[in-house]
Amino acid sequence: MIYILFTATNRDIQLMRQEIYIANLKESMKSLRAQRHDFISHLQTVYGLLQLGMNEAGLEYIASVCKEVRQPTRIIEVSQPALAGLFQAKAAAIEEKGVSFQYEINSDLKGLLLPPTDATSIFGNLLDNALEATLAGTPGGEKRIWLRIYNEGNCHCFEVGNTGPVIPLELQKKIFARGFTTKKVDRESHGQGLYIVQKLVKANNGRVEVNSSDQGTVFTVKFPIFSS
Repeated sequence: MIYILFTATNRDIQLMRQEIYIANLKESMKSLRAQRHDFISHLQTVYGLLQLGMNEAGLEYIASVCKEVRQPTRIIEVSQPALAGLFQAKAAAIEEKGVSFQYEINSDLKGLLLPPTDATSIFGNLLDNALEATLAGTPGGEKRIWLRIYNEGNCHCFEVGNTGPVIPLELQKKIFARGFTTKKVDRESHGQGLYIVQKLVKANNGRVEVNSSDQGTVFTVKFPIFSS
């Protein structure tokens, strides 16, 4: 009976991981389609300006477009394609909601042995939770999400922070428990994300911590660096 329950639990977790992975892929494809549409529009605008002989205006327009795409271009410089695509898609989705997205990447992530499906599940969940928390914050208050990637000692460190409501200390000890949620409605569909995050982080020899104060809530994930 214990074996059957254990197997069923693992099967449920695998299904949830696959659902998260598929959802993130769909979001990435949506972002890519939007970027393709914008790119074509930009080309048509530049072509029209050049046809009219407005060369200076064309150069100014190209400069403004380059300025807009400079930020997401830096995000995809990490050596993990799955994470690069995920971060870019999530950044676009976050900003569409009127929330500021900031990032600081000081690691190329070489030596990170994290399967792509696990990576998208972990950070997809954390960024989704950050957006949900930020939108639930005080009306008119600061709405900001940030991502930091850096090396500390022999670890790759990821910080996902948000300016949502403070998580009380007594709840910080419970949020990784399976099924735990503070939502008043639709409770069955919540309480799985952070449980999956912690389980996958531990399965990959990492650890996850949470710190919440008036300055913001930050989830920090650390994985060991493996040398080749």
